[in-house]
Amino acid sequence: MNYTFKLNNMNITTQLNTSKIHLLKAATFFAFTFLLSATSTAQPNKKSDRKAQHEKVEKMKISFITKELDLTTEESEKFWPIYNEMSKKIRTEKKLQRSTGKELKKNHETLTDSDFKTKTDLIFDSEAKEASIKKEYTGKIAGVIGYKKAAKILSLEQRFKRELLNKVNRSERPERPE
Repeated sequence: MNYTFKLNNMNITTQLNTSKIHLLKAATFFAFTFLLSATSTAQPNKKSDRKAQHEKVEKMKISFITKELDLTTEESEKFWPIYNEMSKKIRTEKKLQRSTGKELKKNHETLTDSDFKTKTDLIFDSEAKEASIKKEYTGKIAGVIGYKKAAKILSLEQRFKRELLNKVNRSERPERPE
């Protein structure tokens, strides 16, 4: 739908496709809010509960990133397999870094200087590999959605985590009496 406005003898034409945009944004927002509130109130006591909660958060993340990157259906079909492959490799490196760090902390008194050097080198090598993975997959993703969108992914992941944590913290915080 085109609208033309006349302002100080200037014609300004704007194109609006509001119904589709607003409907998509509203549906995404409500789905995101519903899933977020459901996951924030759940107390994962069992492994299956944690898995279900993890799946809900992953769905929220997919919805959030898809919306924020404004991915088309075709882009999504190509983007998500590449992104998921990258995420799996990064999770593997993060897991190695955490376990090695825990081992250093747990055995701090008994490890030798040589052991510390070996384990810290392992952590640094893993961090370098993680950066290499991000660089490699950013190129692959850019081949599908362009570098402008691909560059936004890391900041979107951080923003999603921050918003999720804020929501969880707000829901866990007791209300203050006035």
